[in-house]
Amino acid sequence: MANSSINLVGLDFSDIKNNLKDYLKRSDSPFRDYNYEGSNISAFLDLLAYNTYLNNFYLNMVASEMFLDTANLRDSIVSHAKELNYIPQSFKSAIARVGFTITPSTALGSIVVPKGTTFTSRIGSNNFTFSIADNITVNANTADGKFYVTTNIYEGAYTSDSFVYSSNSDIKYVLSNQTIDLSSLTVSVISSTGATPVEYRQANSYLGLTPTSNVFFLQAATNDQYEILFGDNISGRMPLAGSVIVARYRACNGELPNGSAVFNIDGPIQNQANITPISTIFAASGGAVSESLTSIKRNATRHYQNQERAVTATDYENLLQQNFPEIQAISAYGGEELNPPQFGKVFIAVDVVNADGTPEITKQKFVNYLTPKCPLSIEPIVVDPEFLYCTVNSSVKYNVGITSLKPTDMENDSKICN
Repeated sequence: MANSSINLVGLDFSDIKNNLKDYLKRSDSPFRDYNYEGSNISAFLDLLAYNTYLNNFYLNMVASEMFLDTANLRDSIVSHAKELNYIPQSFKSAIARVGFTITPSTALGSIVVPKGTTFTSRIGSNNFTFSIADNITVNANTADGKFYVTTNIYEGAYTSDSFVYSSNSDIKYVLSNQTIDLSSLTVSVISSTGATPVEYRQANSYLGLTPTSNVFFLQAATNDQYEILFGDNISGRMPLAGSVIVARYRACNGELPNGSAVFNIDGPIQNQANITPISTIFAASGGAVSESLTSIKRNATRHYQNQERAVTATDYENLLQQNFPEIQAISAYGGEELNPPQFGKVFIAVDVVNADGTPEITKQKFVNYLTPKCPLSIEPIVVDPEFLYCTVNSSVKYNVGITSLKPTDMENDSKICN
């Protein structure tokens, strides 16, 4: 009896079409004498093969996207990372440190440099805006009455999103900007009764939360965005229906402003326009784009393993790499490995992009992040890495019978040199 089975396992379009032909050519088929290349049935075979190919491709993609290791779509990878309580890193604002002097027109005891005071810088044909992250109160110098200000400035402009809270769980509160720097995010809730706005802080776990804790949670959403969530009056306070949620944050340009070193202030400060030219203490650095897919796959599992604790040397490396995408190389080791040993200390050598080593302002940022996660008896210390520069002397041998190039031509050929 003729074999009536058909092989549709292959993913190649031509193989699928040929398998369909072989099935129709079987001895008991009424179509065995057809001319499959020159007749209209060829069009139907193309349609069947194409439909089968698309189904095979779709099912293969569905199977691949079900697992973190094989997923290729960003939304799929982010969804798997969400199951591990991992939030992919957002854009990071470049940070610079500047100083300037304000000479008041009349005697003042103090002056407030407000949050959001902007500075401009230019790299090539691109203009970038930097701003102050918090209000700064400065007292007048007792000798000359001037105000000497030294502060960090962060690249990016402040913006906000507003939502009306609803008890409907299907409503999502998604931040609109894809270039948000999450470290700048603040959330306030204005009750429908018209009360004073209440600041909500971000919570990373449920530990210690009560029904009256004013906290919000953050998770990744689709399309490179982030979503705000609130408590349920058991772990965290739920806003009243109709309350207005205001999310303020800084939208930045990632790594593009890195290296900015000349800044100009935009406008007066507290009606004082006599401001000296800005002196740059540290040029802008640390700006970065959102986390890559490869990095999310790597860090999501390690984040789950660390549980936000820094115990082993690897924990220190993983925590910093997860939260500071500007790091391009890192190595942590205990003080007991040194000679003489320094017990109770962990040393972390870090190299960041666009810099040889790590600026002092960035070192302090790393230490401030690690300190709450360390055991009480351990002190994290960020140090500069040691660079080893190599010069390679090579001898190249080649067959004169298969090339007409001269040695000087080969040296100048960028393809060979590279």
